[in-house]
Amino acid sequence: MKYLVFTLLLFLGQQLHAQDALGYQTDNYSGIHGIFLNPGTIADSRIKTEVNLFSANSLLATDYTYLSLENLSGIFGDDGFAGLERYPLNDNEIIVNAEVLGPSFMFSLNEKNSLAIYTRLRLASNFNNINGELFEGIYDGFPNSNFNFQQENLDFTTHAWAEIGGTYGRVLFNNTNNLFKGGITLKYLVGGGAVQGNSSSLTGAYDTQNEQVALNGNFSYAVSFDDEQEAVDYFKELSYGFGTDIGFIYEYRNATTLADSNANNPRGFNQYKIKIGLSIIDIGSITYTNAQITNYTIDANVNAQELEEDFIEVLDNNASQNVLREPIKLSLPTSMNLNIDYNIYKKFYLNLNYNQSLVNKVAFFNNNGLNLITLTPRYESRIFGAYLPISTSNLGKTAIGAGIRVGPLYLGSGTVFTNLSKKSNMANVYLGLKIPVYHKRKNKV
Repeated sequence: MKYLVFTLLLFLGQQLHAQDALGYQTDNYSGIHGIFLNPGTIADSRIKTEVNLFSANSLLATDYTYLSLENLSGIFGDDGFAGLERYPLNDNEIIVNAEVLGPSFMFSLNEKNSLAIYTRLRLASNFNNINGELFEGIYDGFPNSNFNFQQENLDFTTHAWAEIGGTYGRVLFNNTNNLFKGGITLKYLVGGGAVQGNSSSLTGAYDTQNEQVALNGNFSYAVSFDDEQEAVDYFKELSYGFGTDIGFIYEYRNATTLADSNANNPRGFNQYKIKIGLSIIDIGSITYTNAQITNYTIDANVNAQELEEDFIEVLDNNASQNVLREPIKLSLPTSMNLNIDYNIYKKFYLNLNYNQSLVNKVAFFNNNGLNLITLTPRYESRIFGAYLPISTSNLGKTAIGAGIRVGPLYLGSGTVFTNLSKKSNMANVYLGLKIPVYHKRKNKV
């Protein structure tokens, strides 16, 4: 299992179906999914009770190549990167987020208090400051021409874990024109495993004539589990941790937006003209108590084909090394969300969401998310919602997507229209099935 240095690509080869569900998450009828943007959303929700049956989403972002639909089919097919227009740099970046939300539910206790309980499987993977030519050679075969490479501050981390979370939301203040609410999620984390590598400096040269790569520099490789361990023993020695999300939301209401709820059950209607939310998501960590860390000092000529097959095994056989057994603490991909939602007219809204990673992307033992600004025009009613998310990220390109919600089913992509073009640096897709029960709109007589 030592080829887990490239777990990211192996995972994607099997499953590329997000930031979470772009567009859908800001819908007032998104129910339990709203808590992953801001846990305060379940207080004074339009949803009385909801059961999530299944949902999944994933996101891939990179500046190494464009992620058009044609390119994606080649990357995850037999062709790999062959024939694609690529942009290898000394500091290419790849980000992957993927998750499955299992059986989960939320319910409103009364006018002020709401609860949610969820189960969730997650995978986060980052390659930061990786040399594009070396990456291509290891993943897709070395080229028929010589090249030199140099990379500094290389860092990659792949981490898989499960969450069991409980969310409490409460209305903290409410009068005719103003509402202020907040929420907190406490989560119990079960570590599935982590692989982490870093190098302050790694240089080299590929010689096509003798098919060798000259490597010089340092590399550290940490794995949270024994790669010779039997599966039954692996599950006996799982690691655990704790995490939290916290968020607050303010709503301003005027006579026009309150009109529909007059003489009716106000919990059945959106009442705000503008809504502003601020949250910190994924505070916490998991400690793996018996991790193996190998520090390599490299000065060797190695066979290129062997390097393609197993990067770590080549280092084991050709570099001096120092092996340690010690605990490592994997931090969650902590981020901040600032969300502004404006009611344009009746059921039409305009949402602006800013997501900022709060971790140092080259620090050891953590995952960084994608810094993303998303503007989403949307239409929403109780039974139907439609979204047109337009995003720009720290990787520099704009992405345009679309999504819909029809009763218990929702699906979409934050990037689908851009993927249809030739130039896109993100690919995202999400879908889910749930059972929502809405607050009644008529007051009981």
